[in-house]
Amino acid sequence: MSSSRDEAGDGAPMLLPASKITCEVDRSLAAEAERALAAAGIGLAQVHSRRSVVLRERAALRFLPPTTGLDEDPVEVFELYVPRSRSRGVLLACARELRLFAPGRGAIYAEQVQRVGPMGPDPRAGNAGGDGAGQGAERLSPLALINCVVQRGHGNDIARRALELGTLVPTVNFGVGTGVRDRIGLLRIAIPAEKEVVSLLVEPEERDETMAALVDAGRLDQPGRGFIAAYPVEFGVGNPRVFRGPQRHRATMEQVISAIDELKAGSHWRSRSREAAASQAKRRYLAGLLNVTLDCNEGRAGELAAAAMAAGAGGATITKAKRFSPAGQPLAASPARELDRRAS
Repeated sequence: MSSSRDEAGDGAPMLLPASKITCEVDRSLAAEAERALAAAGIGLAQVHSRRSVVLRERAALRFLPPTTGLDEDPVEVFELYVPRSRSRGVLLACARELRLFAPGRGAIYAEQVQRVGPMGPDPRAGNAGGDGAGQGAERLSPLALINCVVQRGHGNDIARRALELGTLVPTVNFGVGTGVRDRIGLLRIAIPAEKEVVSLLVEPEERDETMAALVDAGRLDQPGRGFIAAYPVEFGVGNPRVFRGPQRHRATMEQVISAIDELKAGSHWRSRSREAAASQAKRRYLAGLLNVTLDCNEGRAGELAAAAMAAGAGGATITKAKRFSPAGQPLAASPARELDRRAS
């Protein structure tokens, strides 16, 4: 169980501060990622599949103007929890081992959460015990994470709009919606339970502007169309390789951007003008909500979602994952997991 703030009522389980680290890599790098986690001393993690979406320029014939389509690649997403004091060292160790500071390799980021349940042993081996000092040009930037839940088949519409805005590479995974859909009577017939969850990283200054554009793209302000929320990311490394096509210059745009990031000592220079952001981000959003993730054995998420709804949760999306131990330790629970994510 994880959340974004400290809160516990009388008799409630103790919520312990932790950092949730999420690492997204191409499926061909999955074995390399498992070795990196093991080298960092991670005793417990879970993995699930998504697809990443990038733009591709295509030309049917040489004399015709090119068109822009979408390419999809399978990615593996690793999630792990570590003590907050170790999060920067673990993240840097994994990012360096997987070479995630190079465009196109993947992304890794850390969120501050509260957790009930095991995190595995405190990772202290090798670089995992450091605090990130001496990282040099390998800069970790504060980011914002946007999650958008839409009906199945509409995830790429949201991903395309995000890429057109210049966000980092979005990823999409499947889920099953519950909660609000179960409360709307006959209208539920027109709202499929199958969902797609689009996740993308943005600069903090561009969060509201991006959310407003995605609400318009998915018509998320209409009943039954979907849900969107943003969460702060303490620090991380994003994947800026959002475009594929013929290379017309010696360096790709992503390489140019990475070089300017180093010269500018960060990515703040990439933010669009505040005037443009102010003109587009006129929407009012709910604030101070609590995001809760329940990690349970496969088959139990439905009953846990029902209990959460009875207690006042607004809705939930259920996804599947596999728990494993990078360090090869025996598991105390079934590796087949269901993740019940909801806002309240």
